[in-house]
Amino acid sequence: MTNEAPALGMRPIHTLLRDLSARGMRLHSLLVHRHGRTVLDLWQWPHEPDLKHKTHSATKSFTGTAVGFAEAEGLLRLDDPVVSFFAGRLPGPPGENLSRMRVRDLLTMQTGHGRGLSGATTRLRPTGWVGEFLDEPVRQAPGLSFQYSSTTSHVLSAIVQQVSGVPVDEYLRPRLFEPLGITDFAWEHDPEGVASGGNGLSLRPRDLLSFGVLHLQDGMWQGRRVLPAGWPQKASALHVLKAVSGRWNGSELLPPPEDAPVDSGYGYQFWTTDDGIYNASGIFGQECMVFPRHGGVVVVTGAMGDGSYHDLPAMLRTAFRASFGDGAADDAQDAGEGAAVRRWVRGARDPERLDPSVRRVGLHETYDFEANEQGVRSLSVEVRADSVLLVVEDERGRHTIEHGVGHWVRQRTGVSTWRLHHSYQEESALVLAGAQWSDGEGADGDVLSATWHFLESPFIDRLVLRFGDGRVSVERAVNVNSGPTRLPSAHGVRRG
Repeated sequence: MTNEAPALGMRPIHTLLRDLSARGMRLHSLLVHRHGRTVLDLWQWPHEPDLKHKTHSATKSFTGTAVGFAEAEGLLRLDDPVVSFFAGRLPGPPGENLSRMRVRDLLTMQTGHGRGLSGATTRLRPTGWVGEFLDEPVRQAPGLSFQYSSTTSHVLSAIVQQVSGVPVDEYLRPRLFEPLGITDFAWEHDPEGVASGGNGLSLRPRDLLSFGVLHLQDGMWQGRRVLPAGWPQKASALHVLKAVSGRWNGSELLPPPEDAPVDSGYGYQFWTTDDGIYNASGIFGQECMVFPRHGGVVVVTGAMGDGSYHDLPAMLRTAFRASFGDGAADDAQDAGEGAAVRRWVRGARDPERLDPSVRRVGLHETYDFEANEQGVRSLSVEVRADSVLLVVEDERGRHTIEHGVGHWVRQRTGVSTWRLHHSYQEESALVLAGAQWSDGEGADGDVLSATWHFLESPFIDRLVLRFGDGRVSVERAVNVNSGPTRLPSAHGVRRG
């Protein structure tokens, strides 16, 4: 495709990259589409482009798309009462406010609830998550005020499953995923088999980009209509003029203070602005942002902490409004900025280095632990010539993790992680593990520092094992979380 207009102005992108780095906002990928092609492709080691990545709440926009398909197929109407889909599930006769709630109130997060429910707490429920929503008091008439809630999106998923007979992931497979060539994806389900509507979809960043490009192209893909006619406009319209996600207190999202800054509104499971930019957005820095007036799409995956990821959408809008602007890439200075961005792209692929020094070769000991907040019951340590093998026993069973010394070892594990991972617990998580030795202080002997890069999520776990006098202490921390990022030390005694 020949394009008269420049694809990108590089100075705003270079500024963005520097700002993200200065604030410790770790990028895993940055993809930019303009004029029918990918014009920037940055990926950060070790998150290679063929790996899936959790999209967290960006999942909501896929769930909303499923509702669009269901409406187009006559399976539901946006003005259908929510309670009509859950006969026999209600805890009692529905109150007036719940009776008035419609599907479109779910789409726009205007249910009338006084607080938002998060996947961080919902995922810990042993029973179906729809029940949590139906039990929650509806304090005001629906359709009047915005209250962000992941469980609201989950009810949309349950409704689509109710009317279609299959979970949302299976419903979308032939309608959305296969037409876009998306074959490698995973979607978590609740205990009743309902696909998690508010979070839990994992796919490759370039597949998230395809989702955005599909919307940019008004639902058309390679000359074929994929999305129902008119749905991109419905989904991205400013149905809620001012929307703020709320304040997280560790268990729920509370309405924001009246003076909270507002820089966006809300559509149908998309955040949107008055100049038409809209985005699917997930915690810790997952974004799929569509710029219709500029013919561009920007995708970010990353690992950004609570004090920063809320700022990412505004940072992207500012950077790419400027980058997509006419004539932004015409001057010689911008050519220098482009070279700097290309160096940044290359440098992002450099692996983290590990000290190859090895200590205590031949050590093979097992330590037993009293009850602790890490959930560790026992820990076996085996030191080899160029690796350290840890066998962790926790409430989920026994888990073997091999750590390269001076190199990284890729493997899968089911070790318990939910306490530090926004309540996510993988049956088989892909990790890259490495370890380094250092000197201890005081009564501590050698110290082993272990790092687990969870390759399909934002999380990096760092463990510090301190050995001394037949004992071991284990410290554990994570780079990002919706709750604590560090757990109290666990202490073990050598067996036998």
